[in-house]
This record gives sequence, structure tokens and C-alpha cells, in this order.
Amino acid sequence: MGIATTLLGAAVGFHRLWTEPIILSSSESWTHFMVTKHPGAVLFMFMDIFLLTGALILTVAQAVMIARNLTTNEAANQSRYTYLRGPDGRFRNPYNQGWQKNCAYFLVNGYNNDEEAAWPTLQQTVE
Repeated sequence: MGIATTLLGAAVGFHRLWTEPIILSSSESWTHFMVTKHPGAVLFMFMDIFLLTGALILTVAQAVMIARNLTTNEAANQSRYTYLRGPDGRFRNPYNQGWQKNCAYFLVNGYNNDEEAAWPTLQQTVE
């Protein structure tokens, strides 16, 4: 919802600034006119774009973690948790059911059952 409202605010603000009837002198640009005549609206647009960028980054990061079936804590501290390492020492999430199933569980139930996926052992993978 935060992204939707911020995006809507940016669209309305940009539309109002763009459709503002202006009379420019020959040496004045549209940008200079807006900054001098409507500094509050221009500041709002900059702040809105700044907040929209942060909200988009957080949304994408959370969507990636949902697809990987990880919590924020597990993603940040994955090197500390032994259950997130495979037999070869590399990262392996035992609860990852694939991005489609992880996203479906999250969107339908709001959580996942944390059932370990049946991953092949290292020896089975090598053979």
C-alpha cells in the first residue's frame, strides 16, 4: 500500500506541476520557474521520489526472501546458522520448496509449514 500511495502522490504532483499554466521570460526555464514559484511542490516531489525508491527496494528484497522462503534474520545471518549450510559448507535452505510453491504458500496461508524439502545428498548429486 505504501508504494501505491507514494506512486499516486508522485503522479498527481507531477501532473499538477506539468499542467500549471506558466508564462516564461526568454531567459527562464520551466525548472527555474517551478523551483521559484512552487518550492513546496518541488520539495514534495523530491521527497516522494526518495521515499518511493526506498519502498521499492524494500518490497523487492522482501519478495526475493519470500520466494526463497527465508526470514530477514536468516538472510542477514545465514553464515551463523548451521542448518542453512549443506554438507559441502555452501548455502542451502532446507525449507525451500521452489519459488512458485513458496510464493503460493505465502499468498494463500501467509506462512509456510517449514517442512524440509527432500534434497539429494552430496553423494547422490555427484553420481
